[in-house]
This record gives sequence, C-alpha cells and structure tokens, in this order.
Amino acid sequence: MNKKSPVYIIGFMVVLSAVFGAGVSLVHYATQDIMAQNDLLKRNRTIARAFGLAVDGESAEAYQEAVEENLRLIAIERQGMTWYVYIEKKVSGNIGFIFNGIGFWDKISGLLVLSPDLSQVQEIQILDQKETPGLGARIEEPWFREQFKELDIAWQQPIDRRIIIGGGAEAENQVEAITGATQTSLALMQTLNQQLQEFRALYDSPEFQSELQEGTARPE
Repeated sequence: MNKKSPVYIIGFMVVLSAVFGAGVSLVHYATQDIMAQNDLLKRNRTIARAFGLAVDGESAEAYQEAVEENLRLIAIERQGMTWYVYIEKKVSGNIGFIFNGIGFWDKISGLLVLSPDLSQVQEIQILDQKETPGLGARIEEPWFREQFKELDIAWQQPIDRRIIIGGGAEAENQVEAITGATQTSLALMQTLNQQLQEFRALYDSPEFQSELQEGTARPE
C-alpha cells in the first residue's frame, strides 16, 4: 500500500488515535479510586485547616477522624442545590459551608467559616480553583485569606456589599484585592455575597432548623 495515499494516512491516524485513546481511558479508570481518595484527603485537610482542628498525623484516616470527631455535617438540598454545612461540636461552635462560584476562568470552590451568630467571617479556605498562576490563583495565599479573619459581614448593606474585596480595606467588611487580578477578586466577592445571602435563607429555613435541632447529619 502506498504510505502517502490519503487512505493509508487516515487509517493510520484512526488506529493511532484508538490505541492512545484506549490507553488514556485505561489509566483513567485504573486510577479513579486513587484520585477519589486524594480528593477526599484534600477536602478533609482543607476543612481541618479552616476550623483549626488538631490532627494526629498526616494520613487520610487521621484527617477523616479529626473532621468526624470535631465537626457535625449537615447535607441538605434546597432549590436544586445540595449544601454541605459543617458545625463545630465544641469550643466556639463556628459554622462553615462549602461555596461554589465562577471565577475569571473557571469554577472556584471553598469553605467559608462564620461565627455562630453569622456576624463575622472566621476563616476562608479554597478547595479548588483554576485561576491564572501568580495572579488570580493568589486567592489561596495566606496573606489574602488572613484578611478575612474576624471580618465583619455588613448584613445591613445591599447583597453585593456585605463583603467588599477591593479598595484600601477602609471598612470593617472590606479586604484588599489582588493586584493584577481584579476580575478574579470581583468574581470571588460576587460569589461570597450571593452565597452568604442564600446560606442565611437556608439557615433560617424550617428544614435546616429541624436538622439543627434533631442533631442528625447525613453522610456526604
């Protein structure tokens, strides 16, 4: 067969694509369990860090045990969305929820921890983001996250001004944005404010208060 003929070239490309495609699929399916375990470890490590939990070791089991012993999970559906809410069993009784939104490039998800009366942010941790390295991705850096500690939430303000990211951090509910990453900062601010509004509505709802009073938590 003429190796320069269109039929040969197309056939060769099809066979090559099938071989490599099958190889990639095989690796993907073979590593699914490992990837799931790594995702769970990352999630529990982030949760433990957000609540300042003491963890006995660095294993996945140690982080899982720390989360289960110190935090109570309520998973509840509302308006087509599942909320994952963590409540500290002892000490402060802080309450945190998983937030999800769209950044400048892709999805941003994290954990926002609030005081028991929902008046202040105690901690923010990022679970997943795909923003530009060195710019928007800096939302994960300690200097940025630490600005949120004991940050007042201006519930009396319009929804989009409850937390302000940008400017000179002159107000009690304001933090400095990331230089050169204005769009990521604005996107995160929009996500936090919108989800704070929705979370407070969830918190005040009869179904959530019922879960809270009954002391039952559904596993994730």
